[in-house]
Amino acid sequence: MPRIHPKPEVLCGLIQLLPDTADRLLRHVLSCPSCRALTTSAPAKPGNLLPWRPPEREADRTVDHVLAGFRSRIEAAARERDEAHRLLAELLRRRPEHREMLMRNSRRFRNLCLCGLLLQRSHQMSVDAPGQGEQLAALALALVDSLDPAWYGAGVLADTRGRAWMILGNHRQMAADLPAAEEAFRQADDHLRRGTGDPMEKAQLLVYKAFLRQAQHRLDEAALLFRRAVSIFLSTGEPLQAADSILQLAAVEQDRGEPERASQILAQADALRQ
Repeated sequence: MPRIHPKPEVLCGLIQLLPDTADRLLRHVLSCPSCRALTTSAPAKPGNLLPWRPPEREADRTVDHVLAGFRSRIEAAARERDEAHRLLAELLRRRPEHREMLMRNSRRFRNLCLCGLLLQRSHQMSVDAPGQGEQLAALALALVDSLDPAWYGAGVLADTRGRAWMILGNHRQMAADLPAAEEAFRQADDHLRRGTGDPMEKAQLLVYKAFLRQAQHRLDEAALLFRRAVSIFLSTGEPLQAADSILQLAAVEQDRGEPERASQILAQADALRQ
C-alpha cells in the first residue's frame, strides 16, 4: 500500500480489490477516526466541544461494530476473488465475439476482481499477442461499466477505467498506432482525474506516456515523464519500480547523446536494487 492515507470514500473499494491487505486496513481503521466513521452509524452529539471518552464497554462495542462491518466486506471480497478465476476461465473458453454478450447478459460476471484478472491477462499478452490482449482490455472496459459504484466506489471504478485505457494504449503503441495510443492515454488521464488519486496509478500512466514519447522521438518529454514517475515511486515506497523507470531514463539519456549522464543514472538504479 502507498504510504498515503487512503481516502475514506474508497476504503471499502480497496478492501474489495485487495483482500490480502485486509489486516493492515483493519489496523488502520481502528486507529483513524475518519475511517472509523465509515462503518459506524452513531450520530455526532451536538454541543460537545471537548473530547469525550466513552466507557470501556461502549468503546469495545464500537470496535466490534467496526470490525464486523469490515469483515463482512472482506469476506465478500474473498468470495468474489475466488469466483473471478472461475469466471475468467469460463469467458476464455468462449469465442471472442461471444464473450461480451455473455458478460452483459449474466449478473454473475459483474465482478471487479474479474475485471482485474482480465487486465492482468491483457498486460501479459502485450508482447506476444497484442491484438488478443487489446480485446481483453476492451472487454474489461465494458465490464466496469456494468459494476455498481455504490458497492465498489465511484473513485475505484474510475481508477479501473483509467487502468484499462492505459493497457489499451500500450497495446496500440505496440502495434505502432501512435495516434490511437495517444488518445487512449488521454482517456486514461481523464478517468484517473476522477478517481481515488492513487499516486501509483498516476506514476504508471507517466511511464506509459514516456514510452510513447520515445516512440515519437520526443526524447526531452520522455526524460521528464520518467523523472516524474521515479519521484512518485520513491515517495510511495516502491524502489524497485523506481529503479525500472531509472533504467529507462538512462536509455533515453543515451539516445539524447548524454552517455555520462546515462552512466550516473544507471548507478542510481543499481543502488535502489540492492
